[in-house]
Amino acid sequence: MLIRIQYKDMPNALFPNLARNELVIQVSPKESMYIKTIVKEPGLSTNLAMSELDLSYKTRYHDVNIPDAYATLILDVLNGDHSNFVRSDELDEAWRIFTPLLHQIEKERIAPKPYEYGSRGPEGAYQFVEDRVGYKRTELEYHWEAPK
Repeated sequence: MLIRIQYKDMPNALFPNLARNELVIQVSPKESMYIKTIVKEPGLSTNLAMSELDLSYKTRYHDVNIPDAYATLILDVLNGDHSNFVRSDELDEAWRIFTPLLHQIEKERIAPKPYEYGSRGPEGAYQFVEDRVGYKRTELEYHWEAPK
């Protein structure tokens, strides 16, 4: 699961119309947290580039055995820890909320929008989140690579 928090534009910024900084948290399967930020390239130029402050668990904690999510859940079950599981009243409420939506999708035969595996979603996804929550996609060249 990937959680992406995008910071708002700064008012009166020295360099207007830049890509926004983002905090990205990847919960599973490759646990990591990084901040994508605009930095000045080293040297005498005034060129800006997208970079990151990176905390990837496999890189930082390479000597520690980090169990996968299922091993952790099984251990929770064996220890009687219910904190990572949904309570029955939460499950009932989720079905109460989503059942009408599922019926509407079935009745209207709403088809999912296809998109290429590994892409960032179907066409229109960027416009959807920009219209609803103000998320702006950066056009700067940037490729984060998970540690091996």
